[in-house]
Amino acid sequence: MFKKRVGKLLENEYFVFTGTLTTMTRKQAQAIISGLEGHNQSSVTKKTTRLVTGYFPVDLIKGYSPSRKLTEAEQAIELGQPLIIMSEKEFVDFLAQFFQLLSKGLLTIIKEREKL
Repeated sequence: MFKKRVGKLLENEYFVFTGTLTTMTRKQAQAIISGLEGHNQSSVTKKTTRLVTGYFPVDLIKGYSPSRKLTEAEQAIELGQPLIIMSEKEFVDFLAQFFQLLSKGLLTIIKEREKL
């Protein structure tokens, strides 16, 4: 019942990760997305809804070029694709808000069951 009501909020979200994450591994981030019924992709496609950008050591080098995934995401946005580019911090904040929604949903279900 819980999963039917709030467990599929990410079912229409398609995530791509680029760069090195510092708060978790990429596999951990992908496992969280999968566990919440979201989708992981290895490259940017027409289905991609979010690109999460981690740290790039080359960010510190003058004249560096952005990652292929970032370039493809920016091009997709220019063509009108509703794709969000988010930093790792924004991704972690997004997850925190999502888990807050999940906990509220779970509490609602528990309260409903207590009434029975």
